[in-house]
Amino acid sequence: MDISDFSNNLRVLRTARGYTQAYMGHKLHIQRQSYCNYENGQRSPSLEITSSIAEILGVDLNTLLNAKLSADVLTKEDLAVLEDYRSLSEQGQ
Repeated sequence: MDISDFSNNLRVLRTARGYTQAYMGHKLHIQRQSYCNYENGQRSPSLEITSSIAEILGVDLNTLLNAKLSADVLTKEDLAVLEDYRSLSEQGQ
């Protein structure tokens, strides 16, 4: 895992969903500053927290850890389509 990609992905996905760092900290039962450290690449979360982050953000672990996301690539509309797609059965996809 490239920590800079992971940190960037956290920020891109969080902001695309309109979530604040405080909201993420609350959902993860950690302090906002701890979450901020993940986004800044100063700390790496445990696997359990990483899995919870992926669930909150609605992405799989591979995307969260390895994708090279850009803020201008994922819009709120793009994410809504992705979430709709994921809610379909395999046959519907």
